[in-house]
Amino acid sequence: MHPIIGIDFDNTIINYDAVLLRLAVERGLVPPTARPSKKSIRDHIRTLPDGDIQWQQLQAILYGPAIAEAALTDGVADFIRGCRRRGWPVSVVSHKTVYSNLGGSRVSFHEAAGRWMCDHGFFDADGLGFRQTDVFYEPTRKQKVARIAALGCTHFIDDLEETFLERTFPAGVAKILYNPHNEPVAMGGVQVCTDWDQIGTRIFS
Repeated sequence: MHPIIGIDFDNTIINYDAVLLRLAVERGLVPPTARPSKKSIRDHIRTLPDGDIQWQQLQAILYGPAIAEAALTDGVADFIRGCRRRGWPVSVVSHKTVYSNLGGSRVSFHEAAGRWMCDHGFFDADGLGFRQTDVFYEPTRKQKVARIAALGCTHFIDDLEETFLERTFPAGVAKILYNPHNEPVAMGGVQVCTDWDQIGTRIFS
C-alpha cells in the first residue's frame, strides 16, 4: 500500500513569520527584537492584558488581508513534487473557520487561503498538481482529525502538537511535527523535523 500524505496549512505549508513579526511590532505587541516565531510571539502576546483577544485579532489580519505577504515554506514544493513522482496522494487539511470568531471583518479565510495557493501554483498542472477537492478546511480541530482519518492518511505533517494530542487522532498515522524554530516538544511518539528536507528524508526513505 502506498503512503497517503496529509499536510497542515497554516505555519506548515505557508510561512507567516516575517509578516507576523511586522504586524505584532506595528501594534506594539512585541519589541522589534522579538524572535520571529509564531509560538514565541503568541506566547508573549497572551501575557498582555486581553492577550487572547489581541492574538485572535492579529490572526484575523494574518489569515485574511495580510496573507498575500506570506511565503511558501522552503522545501514544501520539492517535497510535494517528490510525492507526485512516486504517485502518492497528497491532501491539505487545515483547521480554519470561514470567518474570524471575533466578528467584524467579513474576509473569508478559506477564499484568502485559496487565492494564496493559486498564486503559488498549487492548482497548476505543471505546478504542484492539486485539485480543489484535495484541500479541506475544517472548523474545529476534532473535525480536522476526523478528516485525516476519513482520508486514510498514513502520514500527517503539522506544526502543532495539539493536533496529535487530540484524543481521536487515528492510531497508526505517522505523526510528523514540523518544528522550524526547534521549540521544546513535550509529547512523545512524534517524529520532529526542523525543515522539509528532514521530512522528505523521513518519509521517502
